[in-house]
This record gives sequence, C-alpha cells and structure tokens, in this order.
Amino acid sequence: MYRLTQLLHVTATLLLAGRLCHAACIPEDPRHLAANQPNQDALALLLKAQDRCPDKALDFRNLVEVSGAQLETTMVNFESFRDPNSGAFFVFEIVSGQPAGLNHAIDRGDLLFGHFLAPDGAHLTSNTNGLLLEAIAWDPVKQLFNFYELVKDSKTRRASWFFRGDSTLILDDIQLLYRQRTAGQQTFQGLLRCSGCHVNAGLIQKELAGPHNDWWTKSRPLPLGDLTPDADVAKIFKGLVDPDELAKVVQATSRRLSASPQYRKALQSRTMQEQLRPLFCAVEVNIESDKDPADALKPTVQIPAGFFADPRLSGASVAIPRANYDQALHQHHSQMPEPPDGPGGTDADHAWLAPVKANSDITLADALVEMGVIDNEFVADVLAVDFTNPLISAPRCGLLTLVPAEGGPDFLTRFETALKASAQPAAKQLLDNLTDPKRDANFHRQQVAAYLDACQTRASKPEAANEWFGVLVQRRAEVDRAELSKHPSDQKILEVGRVVFPSASAPGGSVGLTPACEVRPQ
Repeated sequence: MYRLTQLLHVTATLLLAGRLCHAACIPEDPRHLAANQPNQDALALLLKAQDRCPDKALDFRNLVEVSGAQLETTMVNFESFRDPNSGAFFVFEIVSGQPAGLNHAIDRGDLLFGHFLAPDGAHLTSNTNGLLLEAIAWDPVKQLFNFYELVKDSKTRRASWFFRGDSTLILDDIQLLYRQRTAGQQTFQGLLRCSGCHVNAGLIQKELAGPHNDWWTKSRPLPLGDLTPDADVAKIFKGLVDPDELAKVVQATSRRLSASPQYRKALQSRTMQEQLRPLFCAVEVNIESDKDPADALKPTVQIPAGFFADPRLSGASVAIPRANYDQALHQHHSQMPEPPDGPGGTDADHAWLAPVKANSDITLADALVEMGVIDNEFVADVLAVDFTNPLISAPRCGLLTLVPAEGGPDFLTRFETALKASAQPAAKQLLDNLTDPKRDANFHRQQVAAYLDACQTRASKPEAANEWFGVLVQRRAEVDRAELSKHPSDQKILEVGRVVFPSASAPGGSVGLTPACEVRPQ
C-alpha cells in the first residue's frame, strides 16, 4: 500500500510538471484586470499547470486532491436545516498543503472554493449547470484576494473559468455605498457579482459564531431526507469538518486583508467616508442565535449578545423563558417555508436567529485604529450613537455623509464643524460625545451596562419577549431593505434563493429599543 501511494504521488508530480510546459488553462479575464500583473495565487498557478481546464467542480476538486493538497470540507443547506429534499446544499472547501508541481505550499486561507450539490431523482449529485464553482485565492504578490468563477453557459453548454477581480475592484464597486449620489448613480457599480456578498473584499461566513445554524456539524449532521448521495458526493462527505474550521479561516483572513500593506494603501487612497463606512454603517452581516437547537426544548432561550449591543461597548446574552418565546412565535405568526414533504415549522433550527454586526466590519475599524486614522475613543463615540440598534441604525449611518472627504491633522475639527451645522439629533449626540471629556469610552460602556441590566430585569416578563421579538422581525427585514442589499445581480448579502430567516409579521410602524430596554416607536 505504501509503495502504491508513493507511485501515485510520483505520477501526479510528473503529470503536473509536464503540464507546466503547456500552460493552457488561463481563466478568462474580460476586463483585462491582470494584464499588467498576472495573478500569482495558488488557483491561477494550479490551473496554469494543466494542459486542459477542468470543466466541472468535481474535476477541479479531484485535481486538487491528486496534486497532494488537503481538503477540509464544510457544508450548509441553502433551504434551511429541516428542508433537505430540494437538495440545495453548498459545499465550501479549505485547501492547504504542498501540491505537486507548485514551488510553494498552500497555507490555510490561501485558497478556498465552493460548489453546489443538486438532486437527480433520488440521488444527491454535484451540480453541472450554470454557476459550477466559486473560488477565492490570496495573491502573495498583490497581497489581495482574487475572485474566480467556473460557469457553464446554458446555450453553448461550454464551461469556462473567469477571473472576476480582486479586493481593490470591490472597493471600486462599493465606493458610493451609503454615500451621496447624484441622479442616475447606483449604490453598486456592477463591476463584479462577488461584491454583493463579499462587500468587505474578503472571505465571509454569515453564521460565523457557533452553533452555525443550517450547517453540517459532527454533533448535528444535516439531514438528507429522501436523497441518497451518489458515489462522488459520498466520497466528499467523508471529509466533512465542523464549520468552526471555516470560521477560524474567515476570521484569520479578515485580519490578513486588513493588515495587508497593499490593501491599506488602496483604502487610504479613498475618501474618509469610504474608510469609516464599516464603523458608521453595516457593510456585511453576521447571524447569531441561541446555542441549543430548538428541538432540545431547553427551559430558556438565550438571546445572543449582538442583538442588544455592539461587542466593542459591552456584551451579554439574555435568557428568556421558552414559554414566553413560543408565545411570541405564535403572536407574530412565525413560519418557516414549507418543504415539499410537509410543514416547515414555526422557527429555524436554532431560536432567535438574529442579524448582528459583522466581524469583518469590526476588524476593518480596528485596522483604522492601528493605522492611526482614528482612535478607540472615536470608535466608542460613534458606536454610542443609537447604541440600542447595534447593526442597522439609520441615525448613526446617516452621519457618514457629514464625514469630510479628506483626512489630515484637522479632520476632527472639520467633522465637528459639520456636525454642529447639522439639524440631525444624532449629529448633536455625536458632537457631544466627541467634545465632552466626560463622555469617554468608559462612560459609553457604563451606559450600555445599565441598558443590559434593564434588559436582564425585564427578561422574565412575557411582554418583553413579545416586544423584543417584534424588533427582531423588523431587523431581519431591515437587512433586505438596507443599501448593502441593493446589488444588481442575484448575489445579494442574504443570497437570493437562500432561506435564512422564518417569515413573521412585523410590528406596525418602525420600533426600537430604548435604554430602559423597552420597545417604543422610532
């Protein structure tokens, strides 16, 4: 067996080394984005070593495996945990190791790719139509991420690899997000589809924190319903790992991108509004929930800390009685979409599925502090505006348009002047935060601590669960209405076709939490 393994490895090495002479597989580059600086990421080099392009997701996956690299496979159900029969599974693979034929190793985070499964009768198979594969690769020369797709044309039935752009092109695509626009200007420039989800120009995993609702885990595997994996998919499933492994990579690569000298240079060449956008507004979104699955029927439901406050000011989950939560589900007519084989139930696999501040937004703001663009006191002063709405706050995000375009030593003075001239109540609050020496970061954290104490005090009351759930329903809907969801393609922040949240009736009019943790009209 050992000799056979050696022989296979040597054969793969010779095949790949021979293909280096042909260099036939070069992803198409319609905009000639890599004309002056050819991509040097692991995907580009691996494809370049082939005498023909792999035209199926499984072909590329097999190529990676034969090369000697390792794969760690994670999987999410696009249609929700309890609806397997549509077969809408997305497989995301982490590549690492030393591929034969390449002169350097692939570190974790250098290359990741995703592909789709689909039903074929009673079998679960690899998708062979339309978008076949998405890949993100770190370019060590550019010090940026490159974005790729393998797409099968529905008319010609030909599959082609495309280089769609890199992290700086996404910055170009989102330059007007949450900013002043003239008539005819769009939120997104439509330069590449990837910017609809990867708004901060790096890797994403919306369910970044455990328990990773709708993902396969060793302790809670995704049900497959009536579908049976074919031989290829069954082989893939043998390498499944917990989504925690993907989460580690996503968080590490977010820090890697924000620390990249090239990315920082590109960021600093842009307006202060673009640089400060992730602090004032929601650019990406994470999703958190109760830690225990709903069918465990624990006596309490843990509302995730991110629902109440930004983690940079304070953080504590709040437990409510399950009976009160169940009553709130009933009163708001909560309902998962119905799968083909019966009712989908009233809730997701984990209770209180909430959109929260994205880790990538926080990481980018931290990078601005490291770069000396702002300091932690400035961060706290901004976050303290409308702090009971930690994710999407119209008052706080609206202040972004008052940020002076240019930085410099007198930036803060010019910003305070703009705030002083504004009639917005939020501008008055931020101005007070910036100019009153008593309103420092500790002051803001004490405010949030008092607010969380009020939430804990109200937590056992049935009306609290019902009112807070109404806020939750509203916040889920706000994500769809926000500018970050206005990408013109089908690649939007919550991904068109993916079932994320249950449907539920929202409260009449806009509501929000007060510092006393009560719900009032906004």
